[in-house]
Amino acid sequence: MSQISTNSTKKAIKVSLKALLLIPAILSLFVVFLSSKQFAKTSPFVGIDSASWERFSTVFSKSSIPACDNYPWKESENLVGDCAGSLTVFKGDPATVSSVETCATACCESDDCVTWQFRKDVGCLHGGDVRIGMEKDGPASWCSDHAPRKWEGQYVMQRAHGQIVKNKEETGACSLDTWNPNEQPGQCFGLGDVKKTRKDDKSVLLNSARACMEACCAEEDCGAWQFQSGLGCFYHARMHGCIDTSDPTVFEPFVGRRKFRSSREYVDMKGKPWSQKLE
Repeated sequence: MSQISTNSTKKAIKVSLKALLLIPAILSLFVVFLSSKQFAKTSPFVGIDSASWERFSTVFSKSSIPACDNYPWKESENLVGDCAGSLTVFKGDPATVSSVETCATACCESDDCVTWQFRKDVGCLHGGDVRIGMEKDGPASWCSDHAPRKWEGQYVMQRAHGQIVKNKEETGACSLDTWNPNEQPGQCFGLGDVKKTRKDDKSVLLNSARACMEACCAEEDCGAWQFQSGLGCFYHARMHGCIDTSDPTVFEPFVGRRKFRSSREYVDMKGKPWSQKLE
């Protein structure tokens, strides 16, 4: 009986060893599959069409971003969001920067370029240092830390040359009968930090477009608001730089990097280290 048990154990060990030897081969096949065109054409995310995923999976790949040896790119981030005019179109021959790789290389080789972005519709963008997301130290130039998304929002007051030309009653934007939350589907800028509760009643959560609008309308100097379900409510006296949404490409992510600056601390308003959460 013990001999049979011993033989069974030996056979089990041999089978286990053979299985272990197969693991590298299986992993290799899996890697090949992930890098194949067929996988690239299949979006793993609900709501993203195959064509958009194929473009994004190609340009987002770390292997497509050339390293910058003299001035390394800041690690673990990708400038997928809009930079609100902080970057400008590459001033050289556009034909020389017609891809992510060439745009990155051109920035790396330029002492004047700290930040770059690329997207097919706008091409290669270069600029100086920028803040991202909730960073508060650094220059005034700022980039969103998330890919472009559709928003709800509206001007509740209209201004011209610094003067109010239509108040809240005249725009009708503070009435549920006449408001239009779809007025500004493209992200706007200048609205400040996210507002989580009403200023006059901290128990009221600003977790919907209606709540955001009503909170803005309750404040005398609020002139515009925007709401996005994943990001929250934002409002301020003014907003500007609203993204033109006539071309659906504006909702596709950018690809970009910035050079690490040793003079920066990369901290939020409380002085705590802040880093981008890659989507």
